[in-house]
Amino acid sequence: AESTRREWLALSLAAAGAPTRVAAAATEPLDAATRAFEVLPDASPALAPSLREVRPSDAVTALGSARAVFLGEHHDAAADHAVQAALIRGLAAKRRGPLAVGLEAVQRRFQPALDAYARGDASLATLRDAVEWDTRWVWPFERYVPAFEAAKEVGASLVAMNVDSEDFERVQRAGLSALSKEAFESYVGDAENFAAFAKTPAFRAYVRYVIEPSFEAHQQLGLLSDDDDDDDSASGAPLSIQRFLGGRLLWDGSMAHAAATWCAAHPRGQFVGLIGADHVKFGCGVPGRCAHELGVPRARVPGVLLNPSPRDTAREIVQTVASEPAASYVLQLRFADAADRAGLAAARDARQTDAAAPTVLPLADFL
Repeated sequence: AESTRREWLALSLAAAGAPTRVAAAATEPLDAATRAFEVLPDASPALAPSLREVRPSDAVTALGSARAVFLGEHHDAAADHAVQAALIRGLAAKRRGPLAVGLEAVQRRFQPALDAYARGDASLATLRDAVEWDTRWVWPFERYVPAFEAAKEVGASLVAMNVDSEDFERVQRAGLSALSKEAFESYVGDAENFAAFAKTPAFRAYVRYVIEPSFEAHQQLGLLSDDDDDDDSASGAPLSIQRFLGGRLLWDGSMAHAAATWCAAHPRGQFVGLIGADHVKFGCGVPGRCAHELGVPRARVPGVLLNPSPRDTAREIVQTVASEPAASYVLQLRFADAADRAGLAAARDARQTDAAAPTVLPLADFL
């Protein structure tokens, strides 16, 4: 049952490629070797988004006022995890309220194991075994050790964010309806809000640019067969785009709801989510869903892409894996024009955009 999930994760790694290393080592201060850029979207007729370089310390200060921050990693990149560890320490140093660190790498059922580690009742080795890391996640546990140690050092809570494999596989085989209402809402919160988020022109543009290419790449690489022996469907039947999308939305929804639930329970706290880069970019993944559930402006839930390359922003996954990266970054997606008042209002109400750039989705808030 783990094969489909692991293949999906492995493809994400291949698509991202090896990021350019600009980060400091895990024990160095963030400012030592890191450059930071703010993404400036442009919804004017010129449609000319840009990057503004900022001091890393200023970026940390800006992020410190957020309710939740999502750090988009390349899962196997030591440099990305070093930056995450430094940011955890930097954000903790600026706060008086509680801090939580959420992990895409850990499934919901293993929350007690994270609690035990955070309390000091379990070692890293025990944690690795308790969350079944080597069978439920693809990438080496050692990559994540700096973030685990930083979180424990600053006294942060740890939060399991991801869908349990058993439920994810049910959705991949039979769609979201395969889950009971109780199980579904335990992952995503209010079902109507979850559905409303996906009914905007901004979200449709996001699906076309980010999710459909992933589905197409899976097709080209032959990874979309239902071949589990315990499946009631016809063996070898191709996985549909609807079920593929359902799995992806459940994954995003689970992470967003875990973050929003913690934030709601800790009004003075800040949540730092360690998730894959694909779930951060262009706003309609986890950051947008979290802002929507919390009912706060999109800017209060920023996304950060760690060590990105132009390849991370390209639409064609398989082609960019096989060729040189694109020459420039795609910094925003335009999803509507100013005349589409209903579409712009829907995107704004879903916390997918803000008043400064109502017709575009920025790649992220910071790189």
